[in-house]
Amino acid sequence: MATGNNIEDRGHILGFREEIDSTARHSTNSFFTWFDNAEDADTAFIRGQWDFMVHIGLPLSPYISQPEKKIALEIGHGGGRILAAACRSFKKTIGIDIHDSNELVDRELRKRGVSNFNLLRVDGRNIPVEDHSVEIVYSFIVLQHVEKIVIFKNYLQETYRILRPGGVAILYFGRKYFFSKNRKSKILYWFDCFIEKLFLRNGFKEKTARVNETNLLVSSNFCRKFSNKIGFRVLEKVVSRKRVPDGMNLYGGQHGLILKKENK
Repeated sequence: MATGNNIEDRGHILGFREEIDSTARHSTNSFFTWFDNAEDADTAFIRGQWDFMVHIGLPLSPYISQPEKKIALEIGHGGGRILAAACRSFKKTIGIDIHDSNELVDRELRKRGVSNFNLLRVDGRNIPVEDHSVEIVYSFIVLQHVEKIVIFKNYLQETYRILRPGGVAILYFGRKYFFSKNRKSKILYWFDCFIEKLFLRNGFKEKTARVNETNLLVSSNFCRKFSNKIGFRVLEKVVSRKRVPDGMNLYGGQHGLILKKENK
């Protein structure tokens, strides 16, 4: 993913908003390639399709029936590369993000034949939709950038609030790794999971970083406990993957949890 030029000391919300909107003013192509360093917009959307399939669709598939009737929400839709794939998988997808370029995203999605969406500009802390209004919430390569654990926890609480009873969420967040990223060894991955418990003694680490670099690490155990506390049932832990041309299935830099809001 692209990164800003400066160490961000104004907070992630203002920093991301300024970087993204500045990129959008430079050129349309720069905007759509900013989020994952793609060569062009077409490449970005193709990669988004694969990210949705590998990291969102397949992990959620055992827990969702009749996806064509479901309303989903993406936290941090960026240029819409993953949201476009979600729209083709669900009845409707709501995208939220902090930038001011939703008109640009809207035009691009419609040009690509996607119309069953709604884009919302948000404050970077809350989700402005009604209680119990969606069946699915997902986020990928976003929550590792929210900078403060209080904001991360608030997004979990907001996710619980907006999900209908029986709804599910898959949320990825930055993990601590020493040896397993970009490797395919399960032993190294398990070793990093063990070290994570020792290194993140408080369950998280807030870091100073440039815009679009990881500045919040959260242990899967911390996220699991907090999710249980607010009422979620944890269905599964997942880990991001990096797929490269030679076919190796490499571990990425994020953990994720699949969460269910129980019927009451």
